[in-house]
Amino acid sequence: MSGSASQNLSFQAMIFTACLFPFYILAATLTNSAAILTDLLATSFDLTALTACWLVLKLAHKAHAGKYAYGLGKLENLAELMIALLQTILVVIAGTRAIIRVMHPEGVDGAELGLFVAALAVVGNVILNRKATRLAHETHSPVLAAQARVHLVSAIASGSVFTVTVILSIFNNIPILYYLDPMGSFVVIGFMIYNIYAMLSNSVASLLDQAIDEAGQLRILKVLTTHFDDFDELGDIRTRQFGGKMFVELHLGFESDWTVARARAVVAKLTESVKREFREAGDEVDVSIVLMPGHAPSAEAKAV
Repeated sequence: MSGSASQNLSFQAMIFTACLFPFYILAATLTNSAAILTDLLATSFDLTALTACWLVLKLAHKAHAGKYAYGLGKLENLAELMIALLQTILVVIAGTRAIIRVMHPEGVDGAELGLFVAALAVVGNVILNRKATRLAHETHSPVLAAQARVHLVSAIASGSVFTVTVILSIFNNIPILYYLDPMGSFVVIGFMIYNIYAMLSNSVASLLDQAIDEAGQLRILKVLTTHFDDFDELGDIRTRQFGGKMFVELHLGFESDWTVARARAVVAKLTESVKREFREAGDEVDVSIVLMPGHAPSAEAKAV
């Protein structure tokens, strides 16, 4: 799927959330529900996160290939990190409100608009989550993966708020049920905390340029074993991944009497074999092969 498709999806999600946001503000104003207020705060986070996703994808789509040869993975991870920090602030605000409501429980009034907005949020976020998940799988983009999580968490959170508010609206004369309102708020907060953990784990790991996982290492070794007779010596195998991209660097030595053409043919074959192994597993990888000192084709061989 092209980068423009990813950018368009993020733009659609941003517009959808922006349209919901003023109705959420009005709904929170008309009711005294802590759950709806928490959902409003979660939606403000969604709007910020989706705007950041769209801006990063737009920048990546317009980036000059020569200037950013390795993509903008770091920028994607930094955006994800900033989104997680923003959501931490909203969790503190929502948690404080929910604790106050536990200490002073009240019934819920005027939640009709809140129910409508929550239901609309559930439907919209489910649809957007499915689209973002599919695109994230195709493009291996951490921004789209984060966007998919945002939609999933929002759909579940809004669904919880909708359920709790419906119960309280029907049985508003039963005081013991008043505690469902802050409980619904805590459910939303719980999903927000999960989202924070997922984003921090992914962004920090990617910013550290971690090595390719064990499955990827085994794919590389499989190719090298298959082509064992095509090179004279194996040096370092260096791998890294960031921003949804994988990179492999193989240090190989060839017989000194080989021609340059023969060495290039073997390099091309090894490179394609490694890429094919990763492609069959649904991943894409950039491969570079470095000639080890003392193993480059000799001047005599070059002249052949």
